[in-house]
Amino acid sequence: MIQSKLSCRSYDLAAPFPIDSWMKIRMQENKPKTTISIGFLTVRHHPIHGFFGGYLIVNNLARPLEFHCTLPLQPTRAQQILYGATLNEFVCGEQIARALVTKAKCVPAVLFADTQAVLTLRHMHPLPVGVIEFQEDQAAPLPRPLISRDDFHRFKIFGHNVTTLREYAGDATAFDALFDGSKPTLDLLEPFGRIEEALLEAHPATKAA
Repeated sequence: MIQSKLSCRSYDLAAPFPIDSWMKIRMQENKPKTTISIGFLTVRHHPIHGFFGGYLIVNNLARPLEFHCTLPLQPTRAQQILYGATLNEFVCGEQIARALVTKAKCVPAVLFADTQAVLTLRHMHPLPVGVIEFQEDQAAPLPRPLISRDDFHRFKIFGHNVTTLREYAGDATAFDALFDGSKPTLDLLEPFGRIEEALLEAHPATKAA
């Protein structure tokens, strides 16, 4: 069966940048005590190597506070059959996203994701989770996993379409209050590009495949 708890390893920021297991980079010197922290999480899928997750926490100036990523997770054929249409939600939200968020030391005010497959994390963690709508790049080396359901609550924040699970529609309040109604000082889409680049560096085989 898919492991419900992924093993992890912590690394010293001063040490060489290792990329062989869970990666953890804590950047406490960039964490002003009076500012908020915001989480950005993605899960990507490679047809050969499986699912990869990355989690970046930044401050309101978009400076990194903490980063984690996972080893590839490849469901077996039996698991694909048994989980059926719910496989991506289970792997992305309840396994990878849950493990990433649980391992982090920082607790952000909200969590932005870029794939709806992560939203089931909200059933298992109190952190408000919202998915920013992206235009899918069909040529991306690590595409976002897709799901077939469409029973979501949608709202806008600073011009971006954001999705939550319908039963957690109240989480929209946390996102609305994030910057106290003022325009954010960071691009809410840009951190996902950093995570994707970090995942490609962490798993170089995905570049060649």
